[in-house]
Order: sequence, then C-alpha cells, then structure tokens
Amino acid sequence: MQINEPKAILFNKLYERDVCIRCILRLFKITEINLYRETKGFIQLLFDVGKLIGNENKLVEDYDLLFYKRKAEIVESDVLPLTCHSSLKDQFIKNPFHIFDKINKCVICQGILQCLEDQKFYAMLVDEILQKQYQYEAFKLQVKTPVGQQIRQILIVNECISEIGQNDPFYEYISTSNVAIDIKACVKWIMCNPLSESLKVPSDINDDRFQISLNFESIGDDVKQFEQFKDIIQEIDDQKWQEKMIKKLKMNDPQLKTETENRLLQKKNQQSQTFLPTQNNLEKISKLNNAQLSQFKIINVNYPVKLEVTTSYQNIFIQGNYIKLGRYISQTPWYIGGNRIYEDSVEDLVSAEACKIFKSSSVKFHSGGREDIDVRMLGNGRPFAIELVDPHLGLQNQTQEILNQIESKINSQNVVKVTPLTFTDTNIFGELKNSEINKVKAYCCVVECKNIINGDLVQQANQIKDLVIKQKTPIRVLHRRTQMVRDKIIHSLLIKQINEKWLQVYVLSSAGTYIKEFIHSDLDRTVPNLCSLLQNECDIYQLDVIKLYEKIDEDVIINFKSIDAECGSKV
Repeated sequence: MQINEPKAILFNKLYERDVCIRCILRLFKITEINLYRETKGFIQLLFDVGKLIGNENKLVEDYDLLFYKRKAEIVESDVLPLTCHSSLKDQFIKNPFHIFDKINKCVICQGILQCLEDQKFYAMLVDEILQKQYQYEAFKLQVKTPVGQQIRQILIVNECISEIGQNDPFYEYISTSNVAIDIKACVKWIMCNPLSESLKVPSDINDDRFQISLNFESIGDDVKQFEQFKDIIQEIDDQKWQEKMIKKLKMNDPQLKTETENRLLQKKNQQSQTFLPTQNNLEKISKLNNAQLSQFKIINVNYPVKLEVTTSYQNIFIQGNYIKLGRYISQTPWYIGGNRIYEDSVEDLVSAEACKIFKSSSVKFHSGGREDIDVRMLGNGRPFAIELVDPHLGLQNQTQEILNQIESKINSQNVVKVTPLTFTDTNIFGELKNSEINKVKAYCCVVECKNIINGDLVQQANQIKDLVIKQKTPIRVLHRRTQMVRDKIIHSLLIKQINEKWLQVYVLSSAGTYIKEFIHSDLDRTVPNLCSLLQNECDIYQLDVIKLYEKIDEDVIINFKSIDAECGSKV
C-alpha cells in the first residue's frame, strides 16, 4: 500500500477515532487481499504512517495485537437498558454460536474485522460445520453484517470531510458515493483460505450447492444508532407527505390547510414506535446531506456482536408420476383441529425413502393438481416432484442407482406406485403448473340415477363434443375458494349402461373441471350437467382419474372412445 502525506493524515484521523486498521483500508478502497490477511504487516504500516505525520512511534504505541484502548469513555446515556425495546426480542439471535467480546471494538465494524484471526473461533466454527456431517466438495461463504455499520461509516466519513475541507487533495477521494470496500467482502477475503484449509475443500463463489452463512448481529447498538435519526427522518417524511397533500388537494383554503396540519400532528403522535434498523430507514438516512449528518454522533459500541452460523446444501428435486391405488388417502398430510385424520398420505409414501437416504431437513411436495381424497389416480399417473430441503448427504447420492432404490421401495407397497424417477431442478415448477391448468383429463364415474335411464338420451350424450359448461364454485369448497363462475369444457362423454338405473360414465374434460358437480349438478350450480343431459337425477358413487393427455386432438378423442376396453375392468 502506497502511503503519501494526505493519506497518512487521514489515516491518523480515522485511527484516533477508534477505527480499526482493516476498516481504514476499506475506506481507502484498498483491494489488495493480502493486506487484510497479513496482520503482521499492520505494524509496518503504522510506522510508515507515523513517519509521514512526524512521529513514527505514535500509532504503534497505541497498537496492541489489533486491539487498542478506547479514546472515548462510555457514557451512561449511550447504554441501552436491557428492558428497553422488548418488542425486538424476537429479532435477537437465539443461541448465538459465538460472541465477539472482551476487546475495545472498532466504531465501524464493531469488532468483526478485529477478531477473525482468533484460532479458538476458527476451531469452534469448523467443529460446528463438521458436526452436521454434510457431504460436499466445495463451499460458498455468505456473510450478513449489522445494518448499523453503514450509518457508522457514513458518520465517520462525514466527520473527516468536515475536518479536511474541500481544498484537501484527499477530499474528492473520500467523498465519492462508493466510499469503501464492503465489510462482507473483507470477511470473505480473510476467512475463506483458513476455512478451506481446515475443511480440506476449496472455496468457490460459483458453486451454490453447499453454503456456510455467517450472520453477524448487533441489535442493541443498531437500535440505538438508528433511534437518534428518528425525529429528522420523521420530519422529512411529514414534510413530503404535507407537500403531497397540498399538491393533491391544491389547498388555498386556510381552513383545509389547518385540518391537514391537525391530521399530520395526529399522525405524528401515533408514530411513537421505535425507529427500527431496517434497509428502508438506512436508505433515508443515506440521503441526508453533510450539514444534517453533522448533528449526529456515532454511538459507542456497548454490546458484543453475536454470530449465528448456518449451513445448508442446495435442495434436490426428484420428479415422477404417482399412481394412487387406494381411496381415502390424501395427497398431503391432512389435519383438522391439529389432529391428523389419516395415517398415510401420498407425500409420506413417496418421500420417506428419499428423506432417509439423503438425510434432508424437511421435504416439500409439489404436484400438477390434486384429486379428492376419495378419488383414485390411475393410468399414467399424476406428475409430481419432491423437494428435499437441505440434504446432508446430497453429493454422493445423486445417482440413478439411488433413484432405482427409492422407486423400488415405494412400489413395494400396494397403495401408491410411481413411474420411473429422475432428478430435476426448479424448472419443474413451470411444468407442474402447465400440467395443472392445461392438460386434458379422463375420468371414470359410477353413477346412480333416480329414474329408469332413457337409452336415447344416453346415445345423444355420447355424441357430445366440446360442450362448454359454467361452474359456480362448488358448495363443498366455498370455504377455501373464491366464489366465481368458471367456464370448463366437456370434450367428450362415453356412457356405459350397467342396468336400468346405474351407469359407468367416462368424462374427457379440460383441466380444473369439477367432475362430481358435473354429475349431480351441485344444486344447479353447474350447467349444463349430466342430470340435465339425461333428464334424470344423478348421484356419483365412485370417481377415478384414469388418464392425463398433454392436449386435445382427434387422436385423443379416438383413444378416449376405446378407453373402456383399456381400463374398464380396473375401475
């Protein structure tokens, strides 16, 4: 790092304000990674700066293994009471992995960049990762730092700008909008190599499969730092709101203006909640000018930064089609009043073996639509995907042999079967959605009629082609579906008479058709319906989905007309 006199003077000003060496390097926009890693070189840097400011030992004498004595004493008003802001208690990290404490902390990074060589910390971090027993061949490091650090940085830079003046050769350099290297980048520069050596795998920013996330939090200090900006930000927001109202109402009427001001005062009195450390509020603070910023000070670091470490492996997706051979098996676990209604579900039966093999933290089930709990899914099955969340054994198990093992295990039981399984990715969501809304479905129903069946009307119904029906949201799903009228299409019907009052009815319809309601009319909420077509009261006793088609064409119609020979004996 090349040090000239202007840089040395600014370096000293920052150093006297208890800014750590790494944060000074960041403010100087130094991108030489080795400078951040080689802490032994900091002493030489302090000598070089000292020479340029006329006292080569001045900075070194204050330096003690990166941690130097605080120049400003903590005053009582800076200390946030433990009972204050209790509404934020849920935002505090629970069971923090490590606490950076017992040092005199940098006023910008709050000690984070000062502590990263701590060997005890590295040993704890590596042990924490290894205990979770992931399989991986590289890792990507993710870092989150306290949002209040950006305010601290803004205030420090503003103080320096005020002191050096616009004629200083370093003014333009420090006053640019891109004022510093990001703390998160520095953490990665320092930590990736030691972690890589300890874990014996490389760090790879392009490999998202296995991620180590470091979440640094300092809620107490962040709240205190943001809180002092509450009044000025509220005043700016109120002024903008008032200007907006004046422009909107074009108020020249004094009475109307007074009413608006009273509303503004009432609004202001209601806004007594804490000014939270959020990105939105940070953006508002960042827009303040130098004169406005000069009213505020950096809050001393009073609380240790807490670190929560999380690890995760990229989710794995497995797709296939499931065939549901039993009735009264829900697609996903079904709970009423917190109690599970049925022991098994399709989700349970198709995902259990995969979860066991991959040791996933949880599983998500996705499908192209769903059938009612009492409806079987036959034929070529319904497309689905299981998403294995955070699989600990994801690296070595993604083979076709493993999929064959999972498939064999599922198909060994008699309730749910699956077609050949394959690995997939997030593109499967689009395919499943397309299946849900665009595929054509063939159903088979067992129907009872109240009166003797009219054979001529049956024959007429069998000639139907692309009959448009209007379906109001069925009564049975009104509690969870919007009340509306949906247009659906009955592409074809194939009605087989069992006896004088019973029918086997095959229906070829567009996706999303409520078949039960088409059969019994749902109190005439679906029109036309089978009751109106046969001029008879009809009720459905059994329903199966027997085939899914990609689209409707003449080949599909021909196939549908012979479907009774194909699967009639199975339903």
